[in-house]
Amino acid sequence: MSDVVHVYKDLPPVYGGIEQHVALLGRLLAERGLTVEALCTRRSGSASEEVRGGVRIRRCAAPLELASTPLPPALPWALRRSGARIVHLHLPWPPGEAAWLLGGRGRPLLVTLHCEVLRYPRLASLLAPLERRVLGAAQRIVVSSPAVAELPLLAAHRDRVRVVPHGVDLERFRPGVPPDPLPTIPRPRILYVGRLRHYKGLEVLAEALARLPAAQLVVVGDGPARPVLEGALRRHGCANRAHLLGAIGDDRLPALLQSADAAVLASTSRAEAFGLSLAEAQACGVPAVTTALGTGTALTVSDGASGRVVPPGDAAALAEGLAWCLDPAERAGRRAAARAHAEASLCGRRMAAAIHALYDEIAPLADRPGR
Repeated sequence: MSDVVHVYKDLPPVYGGIEQHVALLGRLLAERGLTVEALCTRRSGSASEEVRGGVRIRRCAAPLELASTPLPPALPWALRRSGARIVHLHLPWPPGEAAWLLGGRGRPLLVTLHCEVLRYPRLASLLAPLERRVLGAAQRIVVSSPAVAELPLLAAHRDRVRVVPHGVDLERFRPGVPPDPLPTIPRPRILYVGRLRHYKGLEVLAEALARLPAAQLVVVGDGPARPVLEGALRRHGCANRAHLLGAIGDDRLPALLQSADAAVLASTSRAEAFGLSLAEAQACGVPAVTTALGTGTALTVSDGASGRVVPPGDAAALAEGLAWCLDPAERAGRRAAARAHAEASLCGRRMAAAIHALYDEIAPLADRPGR
């Protein structure tokens, strides 16, 4: 019997902020002595079952997809069969909520609400009763920032909401001077890491790059909005200064971050809950620019010290913030401030300790059988 099972639609090697968060949290909880499972969907080329970072991952086939959401019909059975003492759902993902209803009830429930569903409002309205039922049943609801804690959908659950800021692995992501992983790309380099999706502000990013004629943009990640980015780069006349690397191996990421002169997240929608890639950049000592969305994005940098927080959709402000990060006269101080901010506010081990404490509140693991 495992201590906890995490439920979310994807896990690495699928790359995304929530996926990376769930994977890191599971690994750090396993290092704390918990037995951890994870249930997700199976994508092409992924193993149906494996152990990653001390976490036993079980992937369920998802033959159908609705509104960009994979639908795994066997997930409720897999959740029932897991036998984990605690169920930890990561929302939004309606199939996970339905799986809890059909196969997870009767056990303590912790929910992490990462963001709102904004792209499909009609579908979200239809699914709202299911979401309300899950939130109502959860002993604790975790959010990454005070702003998310104030969302209207949590108004009836304030007494059970806890703010636990996301964190990163400060040992893996740290300042360093590796061999240049991109020796053919001139400096200064602005690094974007993440899925290319509709809410990432990619057209704004292209316009900002056009205002910084000396800078190069390195894009790590892929996704359905790649043609949008490529078209915007051509329209703004800066496609020759953008380098779209696509998806890369996870082992290459720290060196790419360490070699960057600035990092950027230009998201324009509250669908962006935090911005884990910027937290990882800060841990590597890289100043960064993010947008103020009323979620947790502004927490990833210390505005005016380790980076800048700018309005969404404002290419001029984004370019100004990036120019601030790229100022060679302030390079050393801003890189040191980035690492200091990560150590003070973005520590993954503190995050895991806080989640572990919440598990003990809802079902004291020290009292579980066999321990």
